[in-house]
Amino acid sequence: MKLDAPKRRIVHDVIDLIPSSSDVDKDAANHVVEIPISWIQPYHNHLFRLYEGDRLNDMVESIRKNGVLTPVIVLRLDENHYEMLAGHNRMNASKLAGLTTIPAIVKENLSEEEGWLYVVETNLLQRGFSEMQISERAAVIAAHYGQISNQGKRNDIERELLILEGREKEAKDLVQNSRKALADEYSLSPSTVARLLRINQLIPEFKSKLDKNKLQLVVSVEISYLTHEEQKWLDDFLHAYNVKLDRSSANMLHQKSKSGTLTEENMRMLLLGLDREKDKKKMYQSTKIPKTVYRKYFTGKQEHEISEVITKALEQYFANK
Repeated sequence: MKLDAPKRRIVHDVIDLIPSSSDVDKDAANHVVEIPISWIQPYHNHLFRLYEGDRLNDMVESIRKNGVLTPVIVLRLDENHYEMLAGHNRMNASKLAGLTTIPAIVKENLSEEEGWLYVVETNLLQRGFSEMQISERAAVIAAHYGQISNQGKRNDIERELLILEGREKEAKDLVQNSRKALADEYSLSPSTVARLLRINQLIPEFKSKLDKNKLQLVVSVEISYLTHEEQKWLDDFLHAYNVKLDRSSANMLHQKSKSGTLTEENMRMLLLGLDREKDKKKMYQSTKIPKTVYRKYFTGKQEHEISEVITKALEQYFANK
């Protein structure tokens, strides 16, 4: 992140400090109620890691001492049934701390895009872009540029989350961020933004491989052009045959998918054929023969004949030694 970018407030006990009653908009939408944790399910497409290790332990200990200081935000699905939008870590730590209820702000009638934006923005505000894995960064960029078209709604949600964190000045100064402005905030080049948008098109299996450094970024971008069904074929193949995919092979699949000629069977045949070609190349080590020697012994001979002569000569040479 840029050195002159606004700094996120550091909260040493991990939990965001509770805002005063004047900090939260006084309307029905922000009324805080206690909800049984058993009534709340995780967000259905939650792509972000939960806290682990010391960070989780610190949060659990803080909740045991002080309770949950900042309410979570949930979406009401029906009676006694809610979905978490902002506060997965607080809910997880509360369970470990032995709590059975949690303070919550209840939202209703949100669109899929609006609900997803709460999930993205709360992770962005609490952890920061630089702390995220590459697939999480891709989700953030996609949410801002690929999935959310209503910029005004995004600002409303971001403002609300900033106020809940006690960051009133930032909330007041919030203005619309264009694609370039947000890219500049995180020191991203246009090409990096483009790659992140592609990465967000990967199926979870390939996102996980990328996060764990088991898949090259350039290869993952090529894979992202395959349909989700084609990506599933590829993942199954790589597991079954233990083949490592390179950029050239991935690009061939990309082009076949683009032309509409990629099937599960020809994907398998193509990749097995390429793998055999690689094995053949590994069987040979090239060397240079001086032109005088080549003209004297091998003029007019085929490649396989030259190979046979050299092999026999070497066998005899080392046998005599």
